Amino acid sequence: MDPSAISEALEQIPFTVDMGVVVEHASKSEVCMTLSDKRSNQNMVGIVHAGALFTFGETVAGIAAGFDTLDKAFPLARNASIEYKRPARGDIRATAVVPGSESDRVVTELDRDGRSELDVIVSLEDTQGEQVAEMNVHYSFRPREKR
Repeated sequence: MDPSAISEALEQIPFTVDMGVVVEHASKSEVCMTLSDKRSNQNMVGIVHAGALFTFGETVAGIAAGFDTLDKAFPLARNASIEYKRPARGDIRATAVVPGSESDRVVTELDRDGRSELDVIVSLEDTQGEQVAEMNVHYSFRPREKR
């Protein structure tokens, strides 16, 4: 899946379509995206809203989780946690990493059992490279219905 295909997929998610998310890099092992510094993503004091950070982080994690599995199953967030570390100002960059061994494990389990689970860690940073939040999203994969 290349960044343009991911961008097209993101346009199909009504909840996130107006957030101003830009795909920077996407591969089997790493997804990097940027959340635009838009007024609609900010809270009343002009920093990025906690809910916008959460939604953005889960979106990046979901793309990373499903990168190698969407033909078989899609990831559904079962639970997630976020630690806000400092006020988030300006554009925010999120990076989700799924080690190749974990991606391979998920595909093997999906082929064998029709189910799998995966934890994805996301680091969210400001334009100075300071971490503003860290997130862990736990996914369960739901098989695609055969047509």
